Amino acid sequence: MIDIVSRFQVGEAVDAGMLHPTTAYALYRRTISERAIPYVQVRQGATITLGAQLALQIFWPPSPVHKSSTENEDNGLIIRMLAPGLRMLLLDSAALSKYALTGLRDSIGPDYLAANIVQITGDASKPFPKELPEVLQAIHPSLLIISPAAISSKQRKAGASSVLASLQSISGAWQIDQTAQTGAIEITSHGQNWTIQSDA
Repeated sequence: MIDIVSRFQVGEAVDAGMLHPTTAYALYRRTISERAIPYVQVRQGATITLGAQLALQIFWPPSPVHKSSTENEDNGLIIRMLAPGLRMLLLDSAALSKYALTGLRDSIGPDYLAANIVQITGDASKPFPKELPEVLQAIHPSLLIISPAAISSKQRKAGASSVLASLQSISGAWQIDQTAQTGAIEITSHGQNWTIQSDA
């Protein structure tokens, strides 16, 4: 995130904030301030409109944010992106949080959770919680994007397996794309439907 706000022209920075900021997060916020980038903290129920046909619905976290030793994941933003013919749910690292997944499942109705595509972030050293399959079944996506799905050489030497190992128990009719294998993924909305293209 520091690289993004340092290298690109950013119109506004949005996140859920942190109760106990890490050094990296503090540097990120300082960089935003130095570059005079408007900053907004959002919570469950907020909607960000981008143009006439794109909206970002904030599904998580609620207010106040949760105090825990894993607050980065427990309070991670869960966003549903709405565009014509496309609903995409960005679970990101909240996919690793039992607290966030349970809260999402219990506070958002299954009909409202539905999305065509779900994006999650995996970690080879941390299995996905058992709540993830339950949430994915409620969302019923066609495509599951995992990023990053690769493991570092250090993790490989320590005997870690792919993040997919902890997804074996998840049965669903969705296609799985891993950005570590496919590279950049481009999703295009066509009004009534959508298409996907990758570098692979």
